[in-house]
Order: sequence, then C-alpha cells, then structure tokens
Amino acid sequence: MRYSANIVMFVTAVLLATGASWGAKKKDAEEQARIQDSLKQVEIQNLQREIESLSRIRLQKADSLEKLEAAHWSKRYAESQLTEEHQVETRELDGRYSKLSTDLGRVSEEVQTSKDLTTEAEDGAKAEEDAFEAFNTQVRLSIDKSLDDVAGDYPVGMGERMLTLNKAQREMAKSKPNTLPAMRNYLSDLLFRHELTYTQSFGSEKSQIGSRVDVNVYRMRLGTVFLGEAATDNGEIQALLRTGALQGKRYEWNSTLPPDMAESIRAAINTAYSGLSKSKAVQVDVPMDVLQNKAIKNSISNKGDESIKTQFAEWFKKGGIVMYPLFLVAFFALLLAAERFVVLMYRGHLGKRFMKRLNMLVHGERYEEAANLCLQRGTSLSMVLFAVLNKANDTREAAERSLQEALLREQPKLERRMGLLAAMGTIAPLLGLLGTVTGIITLFTVITEVGTNDARVLAGGISEALVTTETGLVIAIPVMIVHGLLSEKIEKVTGELYMQSMALLNRIFDKEK
Repeated sequence: MRYSANIVMFVTAVLLATGASWGAKKKDAEEQARIQDSLKQVEIQNLQREIESLSRIRLQKADSLEKLEAAHWSKRYAESQLTEEHQVETRELDGRYSKLSTDLGRVSEEVQTSKDLTTEAEDGAKAEEDAFEAFNTQVRLSIDKSLDDVAGDYPVGMGERMLTLNKAQREMAKSKPNTLPAMRNYLSDLLFRHELTYTQSFGSEKSQIGSRVDVNVYRMRLGTVFLGEAATDNGEIQALLRTGALQGKRYEWNSTLPPDMAESIRAAINTAYSGLSKSKAVQVDVPMDVLQNKAIKNSISNKGDESIKTQFAEWFKKGGIVMYPLFLVAFFALLLAAERFVVLMYRGHLGKRFMKRLNMLVHGERYEEAANLCLQRGTSLSMVLFAVLNKANDTREAAERSLQEALLREQPKLERRMGLLAAMGTIAPLLGLLGTVTGIITLFTVITEVGTNDARVLAGGISEALVTTETGLVIAIPVMIVHGLLSEKIEKVTGELYMQSMALLNRIFDKEK
C-alpha cells in the first residue's frame, strides 16, 4: 500500500512537474505564436506596401502603355494617311509615266524616222555630190583633151577654138566650177568642129595657117577632107595633104607640092573663083587623100592555099625547142584530165535511183540487202554507206569509226592527181615565158653580131619569140578551167558523201534508241 502510495505520489509529482513544464512550454509557444503573428503582420504590411507600390507602378506602366499605344496608333494612322497619299501619288505618277512612255516611244519612232530620212537624204546628197563631181571631172577631162587635140586638129578656126576651150577650162578651174558655162563653151566648140566637117566654103581670107601667114589667099575647103590656098599676089599654092588619125599627125600642111598637083589645085581654085564671080556652076577635079595616108601592103600572101599541116609546122618551128616540152605538158594534162573525168564519172556517181532503193531497204531494216546493194555499185558513195550498213547491228561508236575509215579511204581516191594537173597548168605559162626569153636573147645576139637598121626585123623576131608565151597561155587556160571544174565536182561528191553517210548513220541508230 505504502509502495502504491509512493507510486501515486511519484506519479502525482511527475504529473505536477509535467503540467508545470507543459504550462511553461505552452506559454512559450503562445509567445512564439504572438511573435510569429507580429512578424507575419509586419510581413503582410510590407507585402501590402509592395503591392500598393506595384499597383502604382502598374498603373503608371498602364498609363505609359496607353500613351505609347495611343502614340503608336497615332503613328499608324499617320502612316496610313501617308500610305494612301503615297498610293494616290504613285497612281498619278504611274499614269503620267505611262503617258510619258507612250509619248517617248512615239517621239523615239519619229526621231528614228527623221534620222532615217536624214541619213537617206544625206546619202542621196552625197551620191548627187559624187555624181556631180564625177560629171565635173569628166567635163574637165573632155575639155582638157579637146584643148590638147586642137594643136593637131583641123587648122581652120584653130584660134577661135582655143579661145573657147581656154574659157571653158578657166570656168572649170574655179574653186566652185561653173559647169554650165563651161559645157556651153565646150559644146559650142564641138558644134563648130562638126560644122566644119559637114560644110564647104570658098572665099578670100587672110591665111593664118601653113607656111604663108598673114597673106591674102583664096581658100577652098571641102569639109575637113580637102583644104587648099592660093596666094593672091603670086598664086603660090599650099594644101592639106594628110588628114585623119591613122598615122602621124592628124592634119599636115605642105607648101612644096609637086608641080602637077600644084597646077591642078591652082586651076581648081581659079576656076572656082571665076565661077563664083560669074555665078556659074563649075565642076573641077580636085586631088584628095581619100585613103588618109593609110599604108597599103605591097604584097598579099597566099597562105590560104597552104595546108593546115604546113601552117602548123611553120608555127611550131617559130616557137623553137621549147614547143616540145609545151606539147608534152599539154598531152600529159589532157591524159590527167581524161583520167580524172572518167574516175569521177564512175566513183563519184550519185545515183538518185540507187539512193531511193537504198532508203527503202533501210526503212524496212533490211540492212544486209542494203549492204549487198552498195557492194554491187562500187562507187565512193556506196562504199561509204556500206561501211555504215556493215555496222548496223553494232554500236554507234563502231559505226562511226567504220565511217571515218571509209571516208579517209575514199577521199584520196577522188582527189588523186589533182595537184599534178594544177602543176601542169602552172608549168605551161612558165615554159612559154622561158621560150620567149630564150628567143629574145637569141634575137638580140644576132642583132649584136650582124646589126640591122630595120625595125621590122626586130618586131618580127619578138613576135616569133612570143609564140611560146601564147602557146603556154593557150595550154594553161583550159587546163586551169578543167582543174576548177574537176575540183568543184570533187567538192560536190565529198559533200554528198558526208551528208548521205551521216544521214544514214542517224537514221539507223536513232531507230535503235
């Protein structure tokens, strides 16, 4: 019991101690709670102040944002206004630009048309100026030639003609030639000269021509064929004996006439004078140089009676020893030309029927029959086409290689000996020139040793020496013509080879693709 009481007392003491301790703890906890509440209240107040501060900042930011947004929308509105104005101005500018572009195009066309017209007008003016300058040059040359020819022309009216032509020459010599006055004077001279040719006259004149100048004479003129003068003091006769432009001067005076001719002319003039004074028609014989001093051959050769063989032999002999190589060149060139002609006619034959039949076989892809057809023909074209058909079942590269080999094999056959034929055409004139030089050397050697005063001997020797040059040119010209014709034929055949072979190659291998 006592133990129980102790226990009870111990428990009571423990409980009292525990209660006191718990009360103290509780008081401390309450104090801590009050402190915590105070801290929380302070913290809440701080937070409220921060919230209030943030609210104010938020309101300020909101106001600023509203202001910024208002400014932004104001700017956007201003930009929209500017954009609309810009678009309006752009549309206006586009319209003006379009109109200006149209106007510019029209003006450019007008300017180009004006330039073309200006260029055409300038070209026309240049052509007219060139033509006028050429005409002036021709007029000037004609006047100068006429003035140079007056001294040797018909003597009657020579002074007047020279004055007229000198006046025309001065007109053309100006910085700006007076073409019309110059032409008028030039044509006046021509008309005066023409009038002299087709008129006749007889009368008393003061002689300004021949050996008796400033002497009163009776002058008889029949066109420009005959002109005779008889002096009135002693009847001395002078006449125009040479006329025309065949040899020497065109007109030549002679006062030392043979007695019989002088007497005949004197009688004619006196009779004409008497007849005119009595108004009677008189017929007299007047000597005239009808042939105009043209030389007449002393003899006429009868070469027409000689045979062609004899004439050829003489001509061949004139050429000398160089004629032999010349004829060898001609013979060799003839053989080469004939051989090339035959070869090109055979190997260069381009048969339309053959190509038509070959194209039909190729179209039907019967390549073996087409190749056999090419072998039967045996021409260069058929051999080249055979090279392609033989590789029809192979690749294109193999066919191209075969084609190149065939072309390289056939082209030299066509062009063979063409260079030799051209050499013959070049050698022939050189041999002719060699013969001419040799002949002239021989001629001058003979003249040096023997000597001669006869120009006909020199001219005859030179003419014989030129026979080889003539022969060389006669040989070379046909040879070069034949060479050109054969070369053209070879080019035609070669071109046909390339064209037909490539066409066949593309036709065959394009189908395989």
